[in-house]
Amino acid sequence: MPQWTLFENDFRSIDQVLAELLERSNALSAHLIDRSGQLITSAGRADDFDAMSFASLVAADFTANAELAQLLGETGVEAVVSEGNSRSIHSCLLADRVILCTVFDRRSTLGLVRFRARRAAEALDSVFRDLFEKVGVADAPVTGYPDDAPDFITAAASEVDALFGE
Repeated sequence: MPQWTLFENDFRSIDQVLAELLERSNALSAHLIDRSGQLITSAGRADDFDAMSFASLVAADFTANAELAQLLGETGVEAVVSEGNSRSIHSCLLADRVILCTVFDRRSTLGLVRFRARRAAEALDSVFRDLFEKVGVADAPVTGYPDDAPDFITAAASEVDALFGE
């Protein structure tokens, strides 16, 4: 997967959109994660879990759900939702390469998070598409597993094992 970096103006725009998403959805945190599993940035409260492991697992989860959707004849997946007892996660794809993951608890609802995340995704999608065009990685969207899928799958499995103490 091609490497790229954020420019300062792009980072400010991204940070502003994430802050607005958190404020308007009453979510706990929002994370931008590259499809390869690399954490790009986070906003909000994320100090009670390992953000790097989280990013890797979110990317693996999104990729697995995209593959499931293809098996079912879908062309892609709009969002991936994981509902827990105390916290839940809503993830969606931006610019074919970046996952916006919103973590929320009972102070919010899936409907509100989905609505606000969709608005944030629209704003962020254009920022990332422009950024990828500037750095020359806008040529082909990412589909399925990354080029280094076996390494990625092994790393994701190791992260899961580490989280459960195995």
